[in-house]
Amino acid sequence: MNRQQMVGKGRLYFLFFLFFILIAVIAARLFYIQIEKHDYYSQLAEKQHLSKTVLQAKRGKIFFSDEFNLLAANQGMEKIAVAPKEVEDTQKLAEELSLVLKMDKKEILAKISDKSDPWIEIGEIPIEKAKPLYDIKGLHFQSDFKRYYPQEEVAAHVIGFLNKEKVGQYGVEEYYNKELKGLDGFWRGIVDAKGRKILSPFNKIQDPVDGDDLVLTLDFNIQLFIEDKLKEMVKKYGAKGGTIIVSRPKTGEILGIASLSSFSKIQNFNPNEYNLVKKEEMDVFKNPAISIPFESGSIFKPVTMAGALEENVITPQTTYIDKGEVKIGRYIIKNSDLKAHGKKTMTEVLEFSLNTGAVFAQQKLGGAKFTEYVQKFGFGQKTNIDLAGEVTGNIKNILEPLSREKLIEYANASFGQGISITPIQIIQAFSAIANQGQMVKPYIVKKVIHPDETFEETKPAVISQVISSETALRLTAMMVSAVKNGYGKKAGLEGYLIAGKTGTAQVPWAYFGIQKNGYSDKTIQSFINFAPAFNPEFVLFLKMEGQTKGPRFSADSLAPIAKEINQYLFTYFGIPPE
Repeated sequence: MNRQQMVGKGRLYFLFFLFFILIAVIAARLFYIQIEKHDYYSQLAEKQHLSKTVLQAKRGKIFFSDEFNLLAANQGMEKIAVAPKEVEDTQKLAEELSLVLKMDKKEILAKISDKSDPWIEIGEIPIEKAKPLYDIKGLHFQSDFKRYYPQEEVAAHVIGFLNKEKVGQYGVEEYYNKELKGLDGFWRGIVDAKGRKILSPFNKIQDPVDGDDLVLTLDFNIQLFIEDKLKEMVKKYGAKGGTIIVSRPKTGEILGIASLSSFSKIQNFNPNEYNLVKKEEMDVFKNPAISIPFESGSIFKPVTMAGALEENVITPQTTYIDKGEVKIGRYIIKNSDLKAHGKKTMTEVLEFSLNTGAVFAQQKLGGAKFTEYVQKFGFGQKTNIDLAGEVTGNIKNILEPLSREKLIEYANASFGQGISITPIQIIQAFSAIANQGQMVKPYIVKKVIHPDETFEETKPAVISQVISSETALRLTAMMVSAVKNGYGKKAGLEGYLIAGKTGTAQVPWAYFGIQKNGYSDKTIQSFINFAPAFNPEFVLFLKMEGQTKGPRFSADSLAPIAKEINQYLFTYFGIPPE
């Protein structure tokens, strides 16, 4: 073999070697793609041909107790988008959209004139208004729903609202969000290069499961009536806010619950327009009935009397000498009228709301037992009503350990100062007195209706027997006398026995968020009663705060309003005079 042949043969071997290396590289690449990265590229390919569409479940509706009047429903909506390259007449389209969307034509025209933008979202409108636009070239639609509150501000604090992420916030919407929202379904299947669905055995449909409907305990007529009375009350006395609650003591059903906030620049809100509430005004969403504790004042005195009666350290006829004040250490507690009344019974203590008499009963009971009964009546803990945002209040001033320094705290708490409670707690406590000592849990949802039309009704839940039925009856008689002969007289009605108590409390600076010890010159006025006294159909609570005019005491401001509401409820329930 000559030198030329050897060189040629070497080149041939070199080419074979290069070819082998190339084949090895390709094989290695194929192995990497098909074996090592199989899942990645498989999913990538699937994404180009597979599509998944969410099938949205319908959110459950919310009704008043009559199952007819709606508090929350859904309005079918169409989200509108424009594909500028598909539009034939931009001017005409802008004009049509401006009429339907109530938007400025120039603003729309500026948005849809950019042909380089493939997709422009314009807004959303109810389905019925969108139908005339369906055939316009260049318009695209996506079905959606918008939460709609037909009663607007009525019971707003109870309902809450559905936010833009479609999550319930505050009230029933938040507490029952899981039940209301249901379960979204989906369509998953093959699509072509243009995204059009292709019939395939690999396609899968999971139908959505719609949310449950809720029927509340709220009575439509009672709710409207007390909301009107609350507005009248706040306006009449120039108050910053207030609360009215009506409940059934035997079951715990809340028949009406109305609040106007005093912790925001605005007193109430429309859940349809929750997004218009400014950041500094968002406290308006809190429900004062469950979320904002207050020092109750003298409506707390029956709780003190309940413990003392139950422990047999007093009777309704037990007397003491009222000197107008009582000294505890370096502190002096006085009656609200700053007067001494001489020899008085425990019944008269409630009639004339004597602070010294409440202290007398508490001291007979003792600090530890007093605290025990305060807790038995549910204070310092949640009632667990089915509404989002409930707080516990604060009774730490009278909790263990006992000490001489706490004697003044027990004395103050005996007439509702120095501890904070919520309106729903006081409703629960007085319901126990009205219900022969048996405490039941308050609740707001009466029935849950499932999509298949089966339903679950809420059953009253007994919490405990707080006091004996005998004690409850004796205390009820004392409270009847407080309305018949005492400061609650202006709430009374001829022919009816009403058990009630007035309350006017000084307001601590801390209530207003001011870091300062002691009390301001402001008061919170309250009133509570149940009727008919010995077979009660309802408990009524009223609270007013920040009033700038009118009487100083609730006996003259809230008791007359309570009388009007009592009269309405007697007539509404068809309760004849006794």
